[in-house]
Amino acid sequence: MTVIVVQNHSTRVTDAQVDVATRACATQVRHDVAPEWGVKPVSVIHLANTAPVPAGAYVIGVFDNSDQADALGWHTKDGNAIYGKVFASPVLDNGGTVLQGQLPVATVLSHEVLEAYLDPRVQLWAQDNGGGLWAYEICDPVEDQAYEITVSGQKVSVSNFVTAAWFDSQSTGEELDHMGQLKTPFELSKGGYAVKAVHGKVAQVFGDHFPMWKLSGKEHQLARTARRKHSVPDGTS
Repeated sequence: MTVIVVQNHSTRVTDAQVDVATRACATQVRHDVAPEWGVKPVSVIHLANTAPVPAGAYVIGVFDNSDQADALGWHTKDGNAIYGKVFASPVLDNGGTVLQGQLPVATVLSHEVLEAYLDPRVQLWAQDNGGGLWAYEICDPVEDQAYEITVSGQKVSVSNFVTAAWFDSQSTGEELDHMGQLKTPFELSKGGYAVKAVHGKVAQVFGDHFPMWKLSGKEHQLARTARRKHSVPDGTS
């Protein structure tokens, strides 16, 4: 079974905080995402950054500074390795916190854990009624929304996520996201985001109030938008 390992390399977030955030992500995967998607849960564990990592594990590191301006986090497949990065400074420097609120580091970690969990190779797409293809990114469409999970008596904010029904144009009467905010398939929250391909060309789609300071962070050469350009199926209409 795949294991998602979280390691802390940040000086602005403590190991204890990362451990709490990781346990919240593990709870979210087991009790929310896996049942709603009908898939087997995976283990999500925090390891010291000097500890050996199990073979085949997906590794997500928490760092201070982004390697792309304003990037909050990303995950990718590079060779045989599936890994991701979460950046504390862009969150903390833009009014965010570590564990709670609408823009905590914990929510960014949750975002990357969930998307690595359901599409680790960054290659899955769903087709809408108009022939457009939408990337299987389950947190991007609602990335401005969060809810709380309690871990050892402490509340931790984790990312909202869309369900499988969100990717189905024929869905009616089904929950489209965990928090029940969206009404139609392929709808974005006001601060949401998606990657869409039309006629084989990949583009970014934004909610009405997407914070544009985040935009440059979507352009990292290893981030999902860049990788999606090489994974569009042949014959996109």
